[in-house]
Amino acid sequence: MVKWLYNCLLLLLCVSLVACKRNTEHYSFYINSSENSDLPAIVANKKLIMLTENSITSYTELEGVKMGFEYELLKEYTKSIGVKLEVKPIDNLDNVELQLNRLEADVIACSFTITKDRKNTVDFTLPYIRTSQVLIQRLPSDSTPQYIKDPMQLAHKKIAVWKNSSYYHRIKYLEQEIGEPILIQELDGKYSPEILLEKVANKEIDYTIVDNHIAVANAYKFSNLDHHLRLSIKQQIAFGIRKNNPKLKESMDSWLKEFRKTPHFTFLKHKYFDGKELSHLTYMDYLNSGGGKLSSYDKLFKREAKKFNMEWHIIGAIVQQESNFTPYIKGKGGAFGLMQFMPGTGKRYGVHASSSPASQIKAGMKKINADFKLWKDIPDYHQRIKFVFATYNAGHSPIEKAQKRAAQKGYNPLIWDDNVELVLRKRKGKRIATYVKEVYHRYQTLKSLYE
Repeated sequence: MVKWLYNCLLLLLCVSLVACKRNTEHYSFYINSSENSDLPAIVANKKLIMLTENSITSYTELEGVKMGFEYELLKEYTKSIGVKLEVKPIDNLDNVELQLNRLEADVIACSFTITKDRKNTVDFTLPYIRTSQVLIQRLPSDSTPQYIKDPMQLAHKKIAVWKNSSYYHRIKYLEQEIGEPILIQELDGKYSPEILLEKVANKEIDYTIVDNHIAVANAYKFSNLDHHLRLSIKQQIAFGIRKNNPKLKESMDSWLKEFRKTPHFTFLKHKYFDGKELSHLTYMDYLNSGGGKLSSYDKLFKREAKKFNMEWHIIGAIVQQESNFTPYIKGKGGAFGLMQFMPGTGKRYGVHASSSPASQIKAGMKKINADFKLWKDIPDYHQRIKFVFATYNAGHSPIEKAQKRAAQKGYNPLIWDDNVELVLRKRKGKRIATYVKEVYHRYQTLKSLYE
């Protein structure tokens, strides 16, 4: 009897030690000294390691170029503290918190949603984006078993999601809300949101759930997918850090608070989350920028813009859009040169097809300034800039007529977005509105890169 009790106690002790070891391994932030992993150590080692998945929203390489929304954010942060950014890919999202707490990396960067459960094992920086969870399904014309228009229709439907994700918990709550079961295909952490998007697009699965910003960033790749059914309130996405790294958290929070106010942050959001129409455009703009100057005409842009106390980025954006900095190119209808002036417009501003680049830029800046003055009654500077771009593309008369028509229909004639723009779309098609949108994004890009 004594021997039996002794053996039982010995077995219990072994089990306890194993459990304790596992618990210690998972929650190693309790025993690892912050001195070995917090901000001073990162600065001393001259590198910050990001733990990330392969995705356009986190980190990827396209044609040898490293990119990704979170990668570019952290690149700016590490630059501010004088260290290099090192990338450590994640093989399985199920292990991401464990890898962080084992000191394999300093930051989790994989569109990490702030949740109550995750706060038990990791800390979070200030959020840098708010997003909703959306249903991913194929468009009605692409063999979806049933196109879902209302969450109630998800009853008895099969949805594939990563089990340890916030998406899984959302489905479980949704089951309670609709009072019917939802068939959940539980997947491990090897199935990232982008992999699941691809599986829906390829008809391997019918439905999944991802964050809206991930769906938008991938819209240009998966044109047969729909992501418009929202399934949650907006949730917060942030970087995950160890609980015993208060100095790193303080530093990153302080930096994020200020960086979110900058044009560069706005540019990055436009670059990754403006959907199919502009994602490739802004990506190529960014690659071609060279990081030092926009073109060989930068000094001319700046000199002529300064004469009118205007931003040189405006003319830079127009020239990039119109001619891609080719001085003697000929376009449709006799349009010529850097500014793609029509012959009549060129004559009015004293230039012709063989005029020097300096003369063309000087004339172009005069026209831009004249268009800017035409819209002096528009109080908002950025709305006024959009009217200038529209006028440059279509002339003053069509825009003025659209403005008057907008007022008649109850729209605000002093606002381009979703007001005068809507009237033009209905009467003239998308051409002018698309031009304004593209050139305005170029302008924003130039401001963020060449402030």
